[in-house]
Amino acid sequence: MRVRATAAVALVASLALAACSVVLLYAVHTNLVASAQNTARDHVDKAAHQLGSGTSPADVQAALPDIILDTAPLAGSSSTASADQGASASVGTPTGPILVQAFPNRAPAHTAVITLTWALVPCTALLVLLVAYLAWYAMGRALRPVENIRAEFADITAHSLQRRVPVPDSDDEVASLAETMNGTLDQLQRAVGRLRTFTSDASHELRGPLTTLKARLELALARPERAEWTTVGNEALRDTTRLEDIVTDLLLLARLDARQPLKLQPLCVTDLLRRTLAERYPRQPVVLVTDSDPDPDEAILGSPTALARLFTNLLDNAVRHAHSTVTVEVRHTEHEVVVEVSDDGPGIPEPDRERVFDRFTRLDNARTPSEGGTGLGLAIARDIATAHGGTLTAEPPRTTDGGARLLLIIARQDQPRSHVAATRLKTGRA
Repeated sequence: MRVRATAAVALVASLALAACSVVLLYAVHTNLVASAQNTARDHVDKAAHQLGSGTSPADVQAALPDIILDTAPLAGSSSTASADQGASASVGTPTGPILVQAFPNRAPAHTAVITLTWALVPCTALLVLLVAYLAWYAMGRALRPVENIRAEFADITAHSLQRRVPVPDSDDEVASLAETMNGTLDQLQRAVGRLRTFTSDASHELRGPLTTLKARLELALARPERAEWTTVGNEALRDTTRLEDIVTDLLLLARLDARQPLKLQPLCVTDLLRRTLAERYPRQPVVLVTDSDPDPDEAILGSPTALARLFTNLLDNAVRHAHSTVTVEVRHTEHEVVVEVSDDGPGIPEPDRERVFDRFTRLDNARTPSEGGTGLGLAIARDIATAHGGTLTAEPPRTTDGGARLLLIIARQDQPRSHVAATRLKTGRA
């Protein structure tokens, strides 16, 4: 880039200086020729005046050697000027008419142009070289921060993502580029960190059921005559089901991370919740509370399958930890739909209200299937909420009795999705 820019500047400078030189030479040549023509015209007028006053042609010729005196067929006095023929005048004398002629001397003009050309050529070449050097130097100074950024960025690998490119002090496009690259590196470092943690946790979660399943089968095969194969089969089926649940959740998270577009359609949240409760929780202590029935056209744009999975994950989490009752409250505001899922269980400590949405996070002591799920339910629920342009947060309990309270906010169909975040900031909800 530096070479191309310098070559371009040198070429432009060469053309500009060449054009200026041509204009200068033309102007000098034109002025010198015009001056010679004026001199010839003045000499003709002077010679005509002397001849008309009675001066002899010999004396006039001696005083003005550049004029030509010849017998003129015309009488009277006239003066003409021509670029090619010079100037001439016909003068009547006692001896007869005389034609006075003078031609401009163009030799000095040609000599001056040649001399000036030989002077301009080296001067123009030196100026072009000077401009090229200044352009090369300026481009080097301007691109030095870019080279520093490139060299630093080339050394950054997956094992040194904590490094950042240098940001120049100048408030220009290069500084903006460096800041943007550092912001991208921040996001990449966080993504790689999450990926490493996720991979480690996924490996741990999958290794547990696989190890248990393998041990049970090995024990049964070691003493096949004493094994209770029905019990072994039931336990193996339970471990296999858990593995299937983990793999299914991992695939769903992978699709959500890939930002695959959801098939959205207008739907009513209250109706979807009623169907979910009727199908999956017919005998569970779940209470659905709604505000006044919304108008038929009050809906949100969402994926029924994805939102049903979101509600199922929230309800599974609440039912697992509730002592007696789970409450689901649906509220409709001017711009959004709010779904609140609360239980009367032990609740979520304040320091953990954001951590519960991390993948493979459990707040209970054990990590066995009997004590909890896969640890992906709330993470999947938040990703689904985000894919719908909404938010999912853990809020403080409304009463002193404790319990967990999860709040889902999704914009209404006629509202932009960015309105949800703006509303949260405006109202001050945590």
